[in-house]
Amino acid sequence: MAPTGPLRPGDTLSPDDGSERTSFRDSDGTAAVTAAPSVARRGAMFGRAVESLGNRHYRFLWLGVMTGMSGTQMQFLARGILAYDITDSFFITGLIAVGFAPASFFGSFVGGTVAERVERRTLIQILQVGQVAIALAVAITIIADVLTWEYLLIASMIQGLYFAFMMPARQMMIQRIVSKDLMSNAVSLNSAAMSITTMVAPAIGGVLYGVIGPEGVYLVVASLNCVAILFMTRLPRFDPDPNAPRRSVASNVVDGFKYVRQYRELLSVLVFAGVVMILTMPFRMLLPAFAKDVYGASPFQVGALTAMTGIGSLLGALGMAALRRGQRRGAVLMGSAFLSAIAMAAVTGLPFYWIGLFLMLFVGIGEAGRFALGQALAMELSDDEHRARVASMFEMIFGFMPFGILTVATAMELFGPTAAILGMSMVLLAVTAIFAIRFGKLRNLG
Repeated sequence: MAPTGPLRPGDTLSPDDGSERTSFRDSDGTAAVTAAPSVARRGAMFGRAVESLGNRHYRFLWLGVMTGMSGTQMQFLARGILAYDITDSFFITGLIAVGFAPASFFGSFVGGTVAERVERRTLIQILQVGQVAIALAVAITIIADVLTWEYLLIASMIQGLYFAFMMPARQMMIQRIVSKDLMSNAVSLNSAAMSITTMVAPAIGGVLYGVIGPEGVYLVVASLNCVAILFMTRLPRFDPDPNAPRRSVASNVVDGFKYVRQYRELLSVLVFAGVVMILTMPFRMLLPAFAKDVYGASPFQVGALTAMTGIGSLLGALGMAALRRGQRRGAVLMGSAFLSAIAMAAVTGLPFYWIGLFLMLFVGIGEAGRFALGQALAMELSDDEHRARVASMFEMIFGFMPFGILTVATAMELFGPTAAILGMSMVLLAVTAIFAIRFGKLRNLG
């Protein structure tokens, strides 16, 4: 039977699903479990892509991500449609879309330190309870007919704290569950779970929005987060290391920045992923407004566009999960940014719904490279002592997203949505070309 009590440094995870496993310790003594060759056939791309799912505890963590992020994706869709319906403004819709970023940015300064010092399963469950409360509060304001765009902005800002603390806590759980050799695979599968939710949840949310209204969608969001909490109860406790050095929050933050600055490969991954995110996420976050203005899209059609992005993200994330050391992953990371730029330019050049629906597939594939592979490389390049703080820095990148989204939203107001997105794609193309030429170590990173 798998342990149900606290999981402490040195404990060994043993699956209870009856499958054959190999148990060993990583170089730092952390317990790890990998699937035996009978579970994941060597040489089979799909088998390699889902290898970490052979670990029972990782499966429950993965399912918790699936259900929780399904609710989050539905919430993003409903919030975007509500904001544009209430205000008829690209700028305010963009402001609400990035409302979570400041809280996420400042929360990230302490998120990694908190994840290092508290029991992570409980922390994640508390954050998930907060998600339930936010969804219920918005649903009540809609039912009471008192909802304004300011309430949506406040909800978005509070949600930013959720991401600031959730990401480093989850990354530290992953590093305790799987071996370092499977870290890239596990992180990529985590991104694949998010991609699946992006593929399915918005389409369902669009249908529900038309059938049971936005208040019904928010009640479904609350229910999905309750299910995510139940999945977390199937995991053991993940207590902090009692022997870890105790520093102040400020010292931890400074030490993390010094570590990244000295490790040039890690720094280049974080900078590139951040720049690409600032230049790609505006299109994703403003898609509901873009689709309604350019295509005259219904809520279901907006959901279908987001779902097609999710299909591309899923395909891309599974491809990234199958990659291993020595397979020119840096070149793949840069290639995904080129693909995103070309796909977004094509969407604006061919402003027809069915063509846009097809092109969103490639937008999603490119996004998977930036998110799944960029995050996986950052986690793999980090040592165990600094991994939570590096995860916080990756989350901190989202704090810069308002610069991109509000700039693009303003450009959409002044010049129209197609011209604004085309201009952004051209900037992304140029920036990626500069990185490809000037950053040889990143390009050749295996």
